Amino acid sequence: MKLQRKLLVYFVSLVLGVLLIFGFITYQITHTASLDNEKRILHTSIQHQAGILAKRYQHKPERQQLLAYLQDAPMHPFSLSLLDSNSQFIQQQLPEAWRDNPPPLILAAAITGQLNIAGKTWLWERTSISGSPYQLLQIYHSQYNSSWLTNLIMRMIITGLIILWLASWLGILISTAISKKLQAQTRAIQHQATHDSLTRLPNRLCLHKKLEKNISQAKSNESQLALIVMDLNRFKEVNDTLGHDIGDQLLCQISERLHGLLSENDTLARMGGDEFAILLTYTHKAYVHGTIEKITATLKKPFIIKGLLLEAETSLGIACYPEHGEDTNTLIRHADTAMYLAKHHDELFAFYDRDKDPHSLKRLTLMGDLRRAIDEEKLELHYQPKVDISQRQINSVEALLRWQHPIYGYIQPSVFVDLAEQTGIIKPLTWWTLKTGIAQCARWHHDGLRLSVAINLSPRMLHNLDLAEEIQIMLNDFGLAAKYLELEITETAIMQEPERAQDILSQLHRMGVRLSIDDFGTGYTSLAYMKNLPVDEIKIDMSFVQGMLNNKADAMIVRSIIELAHNMDYEVVAEGVSSEALFQRLASEGCEIAQGAYISYAMNVDEFSDWCEESVWRIPSVSPAVPSKAIILNLGDGGVS
Repeated sequence: MKLQRKLLVYFVSLVLGVLLIFGFITYQITHTASLDNEKRILHTSIQHQAGILAKRYQHKPERQQLLAYLQDAPMHPFSLSLLDSNSQFIQQQLPEAWRDNPPPLILAAAITGQLNIAGKTWLWERTSISGSPYQLLQIYHSQYNSSWLTNLIMRMIITGLIILWLASWLGILISTAISKKLQAQTRAIQHQATHDSLTRLPNRLCLHKKLEKNISQAKSNESQLALIVMDLNRFKEVNDTLGHDIGDQLLCQISERLHGLLSENDTLARMGGDEFAILLTYTHKAYVHGTIEKITATLKKPFIIKGLLLEAETSLGIACYPEHGEDTNTLIRHADTAMYLAKHHDELFAFYDRDKDPHSLKRLTLMGDLRRAIDEEKLELHYQPKVDISQRQINSVEALLRWQHPIYGYIQPSVFVDLAEQTGIIKPLTWWTLKTGIAQCARWHHDGLRLSVAINLSPRMLHNLDLAEEIQIMLNDFGLAAKYLELEITETAIMQEPERAQDILSQLHRMGVRLSIDDFGTGYTSLAYMKNLPVDEIKIDMSFVQGMLNNKADAMIVRSIIELAHNMDYEVVAEGVSSEALFQRLASEGCEIAQGAYISYAMNVDEFSDWCEESVWRIPSVSPAVPSKAIILNLGDGGVS
């Protein structure tokens, strides 16, 4: 609006200026032309009158003849006077407007001229009467209005009408051109506000509006939507190593490939940084899965940028309408959550899962409840026996956490342990497990059962430089020798910070604590690094063990791990032993220890005590004795994991 007002002011000022200029010019032109024309009329008239008087004087050279003619001659708009040879008035016929003013002396001094008297313009001319000593003076009242202001106003009005007519058309043309230019600028600004400047794709704001519109349409036609959020893994390394120019070109090539995969009804947007989003409209979920497969397949192909071959690894998160949310913000948030879950679990893609959402109401509730469960001893440890294959004897058990929630019932360990890892509760949870497991093992020793207890150690605990010292204090408090405690650590946990992990594990090993690499074969432990670790045993992941009877590849992997472990002087534990056939096969391969449903499922303390009394497996025992330090435990029905 401000620009329009300025344009209007400029336009009016321009028109007024043009009016003044054109009015003044036309006034000067018409005024001069009119006066010149009247002067010609005056000259013709006086010459005609002088000719008549000359003839009369020749016929009868008497002054009276001249005076008589002048007396009878018509006056308006002319006034005739007779002068002698000395330019003195003989007969004076002046206009009525001059009666109160004496004749100007200039009338007798000059031949012709122009006077302004009484607000009017007067023209005069003097000429000799041929053949006589007399002169004729003729005064002419100009019919042209001598008021310059009046003339200027009239001409301005006339000129203004013409200019306004022209200006109106010119204004229409100019305003149309300006309007088109402003519209183009507005569209450019709107496009800039809703599109990414690098890839030219819609940005987060545009996607938000598009998603709102599509949700509204989906509600009316009962269609479904899927929002895919995609993030490039380790894209920062590309920028830091090769420069932002290469990174920008990589983003552009990725956007071109993705755009070529989608239909006209789908929307590709850049959310910012290395994050893209794809909005799909579908009727069958197979379309979503098909699109995901096409995305992962096309991005597996290398990108060529300035002679460099680059690969793009991505993590995709998918949230569907109305299954995972019924409004724009919820869908975007849930798709982001799914993408981070895929990245966290090193997967290509993941659909939104309410149970894994760290921001869902249930998970928020579980976080608070888990803290209270730790403080109020509401958790429980179950124990799964591990058998020495050659001796068919139970020498140790693995402590496994269990949680019976008062509202949600039994909570899978993978759920609440993962929640604890994400929220920082994992440290108090691990300390509770260690304390409870060590205490129970000490109690078994007090009761005559000479068993070791294996406890899983969180990767975060390897960041604690005082871990070995605090475990030693705990062992001393319960009077348990370090050799009866086994700590299981995953390959991934060791390789996160290998130097620190080796330092802490070495301290534990020197204390006499047994160390085990859990889920071996599923991580990425460097053999060159592993040979220096103070490890006592390796646990083969159950995914290999359970398939070794029917899958040659699994059998070969198990055999290779057993041979590798023996060559490095490690014992081997096989997880997931579910049958006699598996047990015998592992025995033939030289595996030392088996664990799984074939031996027994995990049991609470009371169930384990009953099982020991009826077990077909040998249980090492000694006569009950009171240790040097009294152990007073109140485990109730709960245990530790």
